[in-house]
Amino acid sequence: MQLARKITLPLALSAFLALGFSAWLSVREAVELHHADIERDQSVAGRVFLAALDRERQRGTGAEGAALLLAAANRYPELTQMKLAPVSELTLSAAQREVLARGEPVFVVDVWHTAETWLATTLPDGTPGALWLQETLDAERDTVGRIVKSHVINFGTLGALWAVVAIGLGAVVVGRPMRSLAEKARRVSRGDYSGPLRIGQRDEIGQLAAEMNHMCDELLVARDRLQQEVVARSTAQDALRHADRLTTVGLLAAGIAHELGTPLNVVAMRAKMICTGEVAGDEAKNNASIIHQQAGQMTRIIRQLLDFARREPPKLTHFSLDQVAAQSVAMLAPLAEKGGCTLSIAPPAEGPVEIDGDPNQLQQVIANLVINSVQAMPQGGPVRLSVKKVRATPPPDLGGPEGPYARLDVNDRGAGIAPEALPRIFEPFFTTKAVGDGNGLGLPVAWGILKDHRGWIAVESTPGVSTTFSLFLPLERAPS
Repeated sequence: MQLARKITLPLALSAFLALGFSAWLSVREAVELHHADIERDQSVAGRVFLAALDRERQRGTGAEGAALLLAAANRYPELTQMKLAPVSELTLSAAQREVLARGEPVFVVDVWHTAETWLATTLPDGTPGALWLQETLDAERDTVGRIVKSHVINFGTLGALWAVVAIGLGAVVVGRPMRSLAEKARRVSRGDYSGPLRIGQRDEIGQLAAEMNHMCDELLVARDRLQQEVVARSTAQDALRHADRLTTVGLLAAGIAHELGTPLNVVAMRAKMICTGEVAGDEAKNNASIIHQQAGQMTRIIRQLLDFARREPPKLTHFSLDQVAAQSVAMLAPLAEKGGCTLSIAPPAEGPVEIDGDPNQLQQVIANLVINSVQAMPQGGPVRLSVKKVRATPPPDLGGPEGPYARLDVNDRGAGIAPEALPRIFEPFFTTKAVGDGNGLGLPVAWGILKDHRGWIAVESTPGVSTTFSLFLPLERAPS
């Protein structure tokens, strides 16, 4: 309704102004015509009086004849009054005196009061003077008042009728359709694209409604397509992460094979001693206990490897990041030792660092980074992990204010990353490793996992000195 008022009220005001201006012109024209009639009548009356005055002068009556004529002319004071005045008594301007000197009549109107006319003549005593005629404008005021009243009534009635019709049409043609459009827009903002909008108008508002219906149809199609793409992307990401996890499992298996070799040798030797009868009694019982312990250790190692390789959907839980890091160190230690590296984790300085996320996915990220560090040090060296709480600001591509974050650093003393390669390390299939050592998917997968956790990865590398990968994860609970 507001739009209808914005349209109809200025139009109504413009109509009233136009009608008022028309009424003013009409009244002005009537007054000017009335003044022209008065000027003509006074001029005719004055010339008739002057003609009569000339006849009296020719008869020789002089001043007495003039007095009788003036008395007869002024018999009705409500009509035109006349008198003769010498030039010295004339209340005229210099310009008006010049007009009068040329023998032309001078007509002056005192608005709403009197209309006066001066005609040049010769007075009865022979001196130059003028005949003065005056008429009141009381009748004109009454006439103008009636005209104005008539115009006010007529134009007021027409204007009010026009305003009512305009506001009514505005409400029907503009207000009601716009309310329907606003309601449709609110439903669209809530994600409800159903129910086509029916306006029933073939104007611009009807075209807008038709375009909104078409937009909703397109949005429905786009939403369905987007859902399909999201499902496909999620499936592809899950498959990619699982493939990367299996690749990591293959590398871990090589390190764990050594870890399993020693317990297997112990089990085989102890079992042989029992079978051949080399031991008996309490010593046989002791060998059986050793076999049981070694089998439990092998079972633990294999279960840990299977748990890491198992393909599971993401599960967001509240957990201790430093505990997950410690578990990863325990699982990856055989691989690091096989490469001649020492893997360690610094004890937390401020107690447990707890976050919300998927511990299995983050364990996959840690494994990728540790394996990269081990491969970066073919001659061996230390790989250190540390977990702490910091305040950090997300990078520009993620955006967001400064806040509390958990930071996990993986540091090595390897060859480092060349400055020209550093901007590309998170690109899929980009790798600086030798053929067969990597497929270039580990870091892109890690980046995707961190992004899903509302975090990011930062890298600091000095070629030939050290490289540090830092994982930043929000300490605040994720919105449910």
